[in-house]
Amino acid sequence: MSERTARLILVAVLLLAMWGIVAAVPETAYVVVGVLLCLGWQRAAGWLARRRQADEEELTVDEPAAPDVAAALRTLSGDGHHVLLTQLQKAVGAPDTKAVRALLKAAGIRVRGGVRASAGNGPGVHRDDIPPAPPTESGDPSEGCCCRSGNNANANNDDGEGSEEGIRVRRTDGGFVFYDLADPHQHHRVDDH
Repeated sequence: MSERTARLILVAVLLLAMWGIVAAVPETAYVVVGVLLCLGWQRAAGWLARRRQADEEELTVDEPAAPDVAAALRTLSGDGHHVLLTQLQKAVGAPDTKAVRALLKAAGIRVRGGVRASAGNGPGVHRDDIPPAPPTESGDPSEGCCCRSGNNANANNDDGEGSEEGIRVRRTDGGFVFYDLADPHQHHRVDDH
């Protein structure tokens, strides 16, 4: 007898035993079917999650981040010099000046046909077309910022006329006197005993 035949006989015996249990106690069939469906659902959900993760990893290609051409231009221009495309190509590590032109176009920076730079003459970025550096976070807020307020040296406080609120306590030799500031004629004396 082969191994396959032995397995088929074993499966047939198990199915007959399960049929006998279901015939004797039908409520157990609901429990068994529920457990089998739950296990099947868990396996199917795990398989789908692994499949999605594999698809996402396949789609996600690690593309290098585009270099910051504006920062490179500010660095290369130094004290307000023009920058040639070939200088910028070397600074950002681009393969050719076509790639540099594409980066500049994506950043919205104008390229002029002929500029004079310390490295020579040719197509490049004029110093007036180089964008300024973004403001730093640590700088003072602008005048239009709502969070800025002037110093309050209490010079603009009221001169004391009008009603006041609160209580003033004055210590005396015999105890304390409490004054109600809203009513200057009312006060209470508490003696120390």
